[in-house]
Amino acid sequence: MSLSPNLVLRRLYSNVSTKVCAQKYVLTKYFQGEPKKSDFKIVEEDLHELKDGEILTEAEYLSVDPYMRAYMIGYKLPTDMIGGQVAKVIDSKDKNIPIGTYVCGAFGWRTHTIINGESALNKSLDLPITVLPDLNPYPVSLALGILGMPGNTAYFGLKEICQPKEGETIVITGAAGAVGSHVGQIGKILGCRVIGFAGTDEKCEYLEKELNFDRAFNYKKCNIRAALKDGAPNRVDCYFDNVGGEISSTILSQMNQYGRIAVCGSISSYNDTAPPKALIVQPALVFKELKMEGFIVNRWTDRWQEGIDMNLKWLKEDDNYVYLVCFEESANVEKMLKTITERINCQYIEEKNKILELFEYEIREYFDGKLKKFTVPIKTFGSEFQKEVWDKLMEIPYGTTKTYGTLAKEMGRAASHSRAVGAACGANAHIIIIPCHRLIATTSKGGFSCGIDRKEWIIKHEKDFAS
Repeated sequence: MSLSPNLVLRRLYSNVSTKVCAQKYVLTKYFQGEPKKSDFKIVEEDLHELKDGEILTEAEYLSVDPYMRAYMIGYKLPTDMIGGQVAKVIDSKDKNIPIGTYVCGAFGWRTHTIINGESALNKSLDLPITVLPDLNPYPVSLALGILGMPGNTAYFGLKEICQPKEGETIVITGAAGAVGSHVGQIGKILGCRVIGFAGTDEKCEYLEKELNFDRAFNYKKCNIRAALKDGAPNRVDCYFDNVGGEISSTILSQMNQYGRIAVCGSISSYNDTAPPKALIVQPALVFKELKMEGFIVNRWTDRWQEGIDMNLKWLKEDDNYVYLVCFEESANVEKMLKTITERINCQYIEEKNKILELFEYEIREYFDGKLKKFTVPIKTFGSEFQKEVWDKLMEIPYGTTKTYGTLAKEMGRAASHSRAVGAACGANAHIIIIPCHRLIATTSKGGFSCGIDRKEWIIKHEKDFAS
């Protein structure tokens, strides 16, 4: 369901200020089975003129989370649809929150929202409303993912309730979801063995090959008990439960003494019209002396920033960006390669993943002159000027002939800067490092005539120096 573009923003002009007509989703029928378009209607709402201390935001990203399905039963109809949102400030009468700032909060499914900036940043009925810092090079949408409610749900649920210890085994259901996938990555960071259950073979492959889960099983195809014996030979110490149902009862029966269970959700039953049947759990809880605790993440609103900061720290330590490392091609290249690989803890990984496959396709297309710009996200190492030159070069098809003076002019610099531009790109090689820090290819940009003749030479050195 989408909002009509011609209805998203209507301005009604008065003598002084501008009013905005927002659109919002209103739930008119409680969900029966799967949510349906007919359960909603789109309503227009005229917003008041901004008062001192208020900001006007325009939605850029809305969240769609499983918890919404269960929560809406507690609201009297008709009611505005709940949900998280990343929004941009388009008007402001709060000196601390200027126009252009991004904010994140539980604004619901609506196009525009007026918020009192000071009170919004201090308290909220649901979750804290936060002013986003500069997340570059990451997209602001991560504030609805690992740098927001799902990320904090994983962080606090695992750390505070499961309290895993290094060497223990964690099992996660709903493991490929926004919360479960992050729980698994935190578990690996903490030195645990991580086992996931998901609903398709593709999801399981993603969990093992790209998120580094130790094992992942398709619960629709496998015998759960046999999968646990295979994937968790030392049985289960921590269970992060996102789904409930019979699978959870089976996992509980395979836990170690004093195991801990964090109950985050019950996805398996959200769309059921009748209560599901499941095995009793009390015998496992009693005889294994298990600790089982449900939670809602707003328990930790007073520590909200702690979770965001830690997840951002982990993200920066091991992100999924392609790196382009610029350096002078000289007699010192071997030493520089060694320094670079040590600096980023580079490992040579033979195993493929989807990002690598896309990048290798794009680099071939680029060398053939068919690609102007990579769609794979990119970072660069080097001086700010080198990065500026590289960004400009990426706009020019490979094989193009230009003078450095022309390139300098296109960058808004004087033609006399041609020598500086040439120094930044003509003698430079660009080593491409893909996720998992594998160096795979180079291209020298000197005069746009060099081709890829040094590719195998660089790869040889990469193999020598990457640990």
